[in-house]
Amino acid sequence: MAGVTSIVMGVVSLGVGLYQSEQANALAEENMALQESQAQDVLQFQKEQQFKLDQQKQIYRNMVFKNPYENMENVYEDLTINQQQADFERQMFEQSQANIMQGLQGAAGGSGIAGLAQAMANQGQLASQRASASIGAQEAQNIRLAAQGAGAADMAERGGEQYVQDLEASRQSTLLGVAMGESAGANASVQQAYANQMAAGTAQASAMAGQASASFGMAGQFMGMAGDIYTANTTPLPDPNLNNTSDRKLKKNINKIGKSPSGLNIYSFEFKDSKYGKGLFQGVMSDEIPQEAVVEKNGYDTVNYNMLDVEFKQI
Repeated sequence: MAGVTSIVMGVVSLGVGLYQSEQANALAEENMALQESQAQDVLQFQKEQQFKLDQQKQIYRNMVFKNPYENMENVYEDLTINQQQADFERQMFEQSQANIMQGLQGAAGGSGIAGLAQAMANQGQLASQRASASIGAQEAQNIRLAAQGAGAADMAERGGEQYVQDLEASRQSTLLGVAMGESAGANASVQQAYANQMAAGTAQASAMAGQASASFGMAGQFMGMAGDIYTANTTPLPDPNLNNTSDRKLKKNINKIGKSPSGLNIYSFEFKDSKYGKGLFQGVMSDEIPQEAVVEKNGYDTVNYNMLDVEFKQI
């Protein structure tokens, strides 16, 4: 019964092992197919991301930066001289001189008028010089302001050019950073997700393969046990009515345990080769019994225990 149970358990374990092995192979094939599918997905994702990135880069590349100070107008360039004040002062002075000449004409006489006219002419000349000086001062001021305005406009325009250059350099740096950062980040995220999935699939397939190996090992153990039980149960016991191998050369652990009624020595012993019997037996030694009960077979002595008063049996 124990042998049958071992055989059944061995067959069951073998079946489980075969099933688990098939499952492990199926998982491995599924994992390989998943790897190929994921590789295609990664490639497609990279293409889509690259297309979007190229579009954004082109939009950014086509942006036009302008110098806000280019062709800046010099507000002092067209300044004019304020001549109204000088004209008004000249007119007032001339009117004052005319009034004085008219009031003093009768009292001063001809010579007095001439001297007075000369003095007034001198005063007029001084007034004219003051007016000219006022105009000259305005012109000088205008020239200074125009020069300052031109310098400020030039500096602003140069600063604007540097500003545009900085923007352009920043744009190129930004384009490169965006291209590298987004592409690397997207790829890393996808690859990590796929790697995690692949690791899980590989671990599952490995676990199934390990279980299958264990099941095969159990099957081997059960079948081995069944074989041992079968061998033990099917080893033929010597039949006392047949010639049995009793040659001393084939035995070991020989011990004398008694005598038969006719005085034959009775021994316990084991066979060196289990094909003759497995376990401990009792019987005689062929070299100590009447030779008419001894028959040679295949070069060894066998005994017909039917002719002796000793029972051959397993003990």
